[in-house]
Amino acid sequence: MKRFAALGLLLLLLIQTAIPPACAEKLTEQQLASFYDGAVFVGDSITAQLLVYVREKQQSDPTFFSNVRFLTAQSYSLYTASRKNLLEGKPNLKYRGQEMPLCRILKEMKPTKALILLGVNDYIGKTIEKGIGYDERIIDLAAEFSPDTQIIFQSLTPVTPAFCKKYDYRTMWDQYNAALREMCGVRGVPYIDIATNLKDEDGYLKKNLSSDGKYHLKPEGLQVWLDALLNYAQAMYDLGLWTPEETSL
Repeated sequence: MKRFAALGLLLLLLIQTAIPPACAEKLTEQQLASFYDGAVFVGDSITAQLLVYVREKQQSDPTFFSNVRFLTAQSYSLYTASRKNLLEGKPNLKYRGQEMPLCRILKEMKPTKALILLGVNDYIGKTIEKGIGYDERIIDLAAEFSPDTQIIFQSLTPVTPAFCKKYDYRTMWDQYNAALREMCGVRGVPYIDIATNLKDEDGYLKKNLSSDGKYHLKPEGLQVWLDALLNYAQAMYDLGLWTPEETSL
């Protein structure tokens, strides 16, 4: 078991740090976006911003991420996403107008991939061990309810200095991201680092990318996020782990 875990971690690191060979083919944006065909993005208000940004881009290019869906709820938490049953009185996801736990929505939707970005509303840096437990429960429930769906975790976005006046969320969120990345390696689950390119030299969210002085993103920051997703797809292609369908070539 330890051997397989180590192999999983090695593969994850290769994917995350892959440097395309000089002779590697650079895929087009449309080809790279097709990596996420049939996927659903799951999150809170941060992911809701990405939804709005993608919809705006689709006004000029209707094919852009056109085969992607979003499941978001204001103040939605990682803890809630990890539960098998609906939590009454808490922010919940809705599917077809009805509140449902994430695992049951995945069973209904049957997405190819579910990209998770949650933890802000759990103040996750204070309870990293619990947070990783929630992440693992999401993996297990997805395997039970929608076994053909690949879970992919995304790092938490960085924070501004203004958000760290009471607690050092910069360090806490970095520690959580590191723990999440390690867990993904052990469990053989993909992890996409969207945080690094959003940071300034001090590790905070770049001032010009913050929309609220905390952790939400301006359109320029959302584009950095999309670029990280596309770069991940390119890395998967470079490693020979994915090839676009002929229709997207």
